[in-house]
Amino acid sequence: MPVYYWFPVLGCLGIGIMFMNIPPVATQFMQLFGVGYGGLSFFLSSLFWTHALAQIPAGLIIDRLGILRSLVISAILCTAGSLAPFLAPQGLGLAIFMRLAVGMASAMLFLAIVSVVKILAPPQFLARAQGLQGAAFSFGTMLPYLALPFFGSMGWAASYVMVALMPALLVLSLLWVPRAPLQQKTVDASYSVWLSLKTVVKSKRLWFLGCCHGFSFGTITALGSWLPSVLADNSPGSHPENWGIATGAVLLAGTLARAGGGELGSRSGLHELLTKLVLGISLLYTAMAFLPGPFPTLAAGVCLAVCCGCAYATIFVLTIRTAGPGLVATGVGFMSTIANMVNVLLTLLMGNVREYAGSFNPALLVTALCAAGLYLWGRMLSRSGDAR
Repeated sequence: MPVYYWFPVLGCLGIGIMFMNIPPVATQFMQLFGVGYGGLSFFLSSLFWTHALAQIPAGLIIDRLGILRSLVISAILCTAGSLAPFLAPQGLGLAIFMRLAVGMASAMLFLAIVSVVKILAPPQFLARAQGLQGAAFSFGTMLPYLALPFFGSMGWAASYVMVALMPALLVLSLLWVPRAPLQQKTVDASYSVWLSLKTVVKSKRLWFLGCCHGFSFGTITALGSWLPSVLADNSPGSHPENWGIATGAVLLAGTLARAGGGELGSRSGLHELLTKLVLGISLLYTAMAFLPGPFPTLAAGVCLAVCCGCAYATIFVLTIRTAGPGLVATGVGFMSTIANMVNVLLTLLMGNVREYAGSFNPALLVTALCAAGLYLWGRMLSRSGDAR
């Protein structure tokens, strides 16, 4: 398998684990820290906050520091930050602080991996490579659900170790990666940071793509975090842990759809495809809010994951084309900043609405309305020519 396939797959597999290592053992963490759903939502979202806010700075750093150095630094920080909570396992403050630190490092790691794909993959295989690395991320979100139940009451400890292991393996794998292309800086250090930021911020298309990624990638993480609780609420007498395997199946559907979406992304009409997928996301969120019982809701969740997965490669190919060759990491970082802010808001919305309203349905409907508005925005961009 070519390096531009397996290396991004390995890296994004680890990032997927980082994003979903908490929900499968959420009850253990709530007991460990003595918090409820509201407190858990802040612990869960802490990584997403810094992952979101660090995207643009990380992109600017990578474009100037070089991909190879950025990979090594960010991977080491992810490993160290994931093991540090063992110093005080019951300390919520330390756990949140280190999750914030891992979020910052993971932002640089993710953008460096996307840049590796851009540098090493031939143009005709770019969409496929992006689809595979996106599928690897999604598969990584499944692994904690599959593995952590085997550790019983020590699942919380195993979740930290899982996060630390993958970045360490990624650094080791650099021994088999052509390093010379990755040592080159994308732009000269003298190139104005302000000019770089101005270029990406003025792009309406990047704003739109960021929101689309937020409602696709953000939905995958929201489903991974809250779908077990949504299904438990719709099935009296059951607990979120009873729906872990079902949630893994939903994430698997999203994983396969990302790989398939990479093939769709190699065709023309990408903007039209993306707007249709966003419309599907809106309709499926609405269905999840109104469908009775856990199994119809689960079926809607599977379809929702497929829509979100198919959008992944399309979004990244359009972002790379929009940013241009000199600002790939910065452009992707700006788009990902918007996406991760949407992701954070979705995570907080779901948890806090469930805490204070007693149901996830109002949050699902609000999300559906927002996605419908995004669909209309995409149609407007298409008519105005900004999507071309």
